[in-house]
Amino acid sequence: PTVTNELKQRVEAGEIRWLNRSFEASDVRDVFLLVIATDDGDTNDSIARLANGVPLVNRADGGTGGNLQIPAQLSRGKLNLSVTTQGASPKLASRLREEWEKQFPPSYEEYVDFLYECRHMLKASPLSGTEKDHYLERMLDPSYLEQEKQWVMKDEIHNKGGGTICQD
Repeated sequence: PTVTNELKQRVEAGEIRWLNRSFEASDVRDVFLLVIATDDGDTNDSIARLANGVPLVNRADGGTGGNLQIPAQLSRGKLNLSVTTQGASPKLASRLREEWEKQFPPSYEEYVDFLYECRHMLKASPLSGTEKDHYLERMLDPSYLEQEKQWVMKDEIHNKGGGTICQD
């Protein structure tokens, strides 16, 4: 059996357990979630037939016997994006995730944290709803991906009575 690099990293991190051996019928006993992902359709069919008592079954090849689809996903801190084609084209879902990885680099997590902090500062401010919306809309400008610009905005909101500033 082989495993992708991404799954290997998750195994090494202790997030998931990988049994590095061929499938055995007893593997479906007392299992809540079963992912069937071999490169052999006949093997996948056999496993799916044995999985009738498993509450959640994902069949990666889109064959029958599954009741759960796992979307392609990308996480950047508080930002979580996921997409599925309902089994029509897992490759398309993967390609979209890859495009998101380019569009939202790891540094995007800091930007989303900035938006979160500013939103809470604005909630605590005496500004009108219209003024708050104006700030929230302004911060969506790509220039606010720059940390220096974020600090200036936090100062501005703070000076308008909007709570505390957290600058690391």
